[in-house]
Amino acid sequence: MTINAWVSMTWQDEKLLWNESDYGGTKSVNMAYDEIWMPDIVAYNSADGHHDETYGKINCVVRSGGQVHWIPPAKYRVFCNVDLTNWPFGEHTCSLRLGSWTYDGNSVSMQINEKINTADMISLDEGCKWDITKVTQRRRVESYSCNSNDIYEDIHYSITVKRKIPAYHSIIIIPALVVVFLTLSVFWLPPESTEKFMLSGVTLVMICILLMMISSNVPIMSDRIPLIVLFYSNSLGMVTLSMVFSVMLHNLAKSKQPDHKVPKYITQLLNTKFGTVMRFTSLKTDDEDKLLDESIEDRSKPHQLKESQWYYLALVLDRSMFIVYLFLFITMVVYFLK
Repeated sequence: MTINAWVSMTWQDEKLLWNESDYGGTKSVNMAYDEIWMPDIVAYNSADGHHDETYGKINCVVRSGGQVHWIPPAKYRVFCNVDLTNWPFGEHTCSLRLGSWTYDGNSVSMQINEKINTADMISLDEGCKWDITKVTQRRRVESYSCNSNDIYEDIHYSITVKRKIPAYHSIIIIPALVVVFLTLSVFWLPPESTEKFMLSGVTLVMICILLMMISSNVPIMSDRIPLIVLFYSNSLGMVTLSMVFSVMLHNLAKSKQPDHKVPKYITQLLNTKFGTVMRFTSLKTDDEDKLLDESIEDRSKPHQLKESQWYYLALVLDRSMFIVYLFLFITMVVYFLK
């Protein structure tokens, strides 16, 4: 995270005292920052090794009582522990620790100005893709193993941000729903239809494009895979399996093997209520329905009977896969939204 801020620092310098009456009533003077002592306040968790470029070269205001006021522009770059599991949703908290690099707490004491409202400390541009949900600050006193006799003070800021997500509904969520509907629609096309393969192919290309788009927007340094990536990856595998399954059912529906008939136990299953429910909404034409009905009733046509049974079997398997995939998609959505 990069933080651009105006830092207000105030300290007491006993070497910069004077009597106002001795200098014509002068109450304050402006002095260059490199002409007086300056506290070496740096970000302990900085991601940038150039500490001398953190603050702008701004003059200080020195008052007669020895108070020094310095309000330079500052730029901090810090590392954040980002959990991208719920990307693009979720919140991220980044920390900024400011303290003296060489002076202990007895020489430089870090204090917080309680008069400043933390919520008013940070503002964002209108075009920024982040919203700040929470900002906290606290003073910490610690000792380090390298010098346990001295204590060091620092100010710890915690900044919680949340990504603005209206645009992500259009580029992430809606395409995910489209993938689900396209995948499920494949199982409602006739088993012998070649459109099943075209629809599955379009879905595969769509998922690959979405995965490439997400990979270009998600930082690769995260140690957790976003759930939306897992969703699309699983969907890619499911669509591939459905295409393989469609090839098998396509051949099964067009089976013309007079010497092979559907096993008896499968025929009994097709004649049950389950078999009827699974095939009554098939997208067959009226001529196909008439042919299939006649082939079942007319026992003098065993060849047509066998073909219709293989077709019905493919139809039932197709509808059964629809139920399985519907259950899998519901399970995935519930898991990813929990």
